[in-house]
Amino acid sequence: MKAKVFLLMLLAASTLSAQNKLTIVVEGIEETTGHVLVGLYDKAGFMKKAVNGQMVKAESDTITVVLENIPAGEYAVSLFHDENDNGKLDTGSFGIPVEKYGFSNNAKGKYGPPAFEDCKFTVKEDLEITIRI
Repeated sequence: MKAKVFLLMLLAASTLSAQNKLTIVVEGIEETTGHVLVGLYDKAGFMKKAVNGQMVKAESDTITVVLENIPAGEYAVSLFHDENDNGKLDTGSFGIPVEKYGFSNNAKGKYGPPAFEDCKFTVKEDLEITIRI
């Protein structure tokens, strides 16, 4: 009996800590130079500290980025195409970006980046999202 209870508890614990895969399809890449930098954020670190991320060569007009070992929860994605490979989002007058960027849900901000609430999505299992830059 104790062994059965232990096995049920172990099974429940492994289900709770299940890790998921997030596939991000990035569309609208106009130049095949540089890299696309992708950040996955939770609410607490939105636009400050990514919980996961990746840098992928911009090889075609559409690329796929796969982030693995994502715990279930609410997240948002921010990404940009670093065409000149200087590691930052270049801006022009008034801090307006001159390199293409995008957010999950294809959210748009007004006078700055969109709010987490506009970008958020829920990961419960493997998931694929598309972002157009």
